[in-house]
Amino acid sequence: MKKKIMGSKEKRSMKKEEEEYSSSSSSPSSKEEGMKKQVLEKTTTTEDINASAEAFINKFRQQLMIQRLQSIENYEQMLARGL
Repeated sequence: MKKKIMGSKEKRSMKKEEEEYSSSSSSPSSKEEGMKKQVLEKTTTTEDINASAEAFINKFRQQLMIQRLQSIENYEQMLARGL
């Protein structure tokens, strides 16, 4: 049996293939990290939506309060004129 002696090009080629294979195959830990990242992104998105909704509701309530105060002021002015 003769052993095949590899040249430097062949060695580099094999090393590159091994690196590509190892990087393309997912280990369980990388899958878990990916799942954690997805859950974190969903949580962040949910938190962002909740914060936006709360801000909208608070602004709406302030606008209602301002309209109510303006209405009361207009009513008092009307009474002061005697109408």
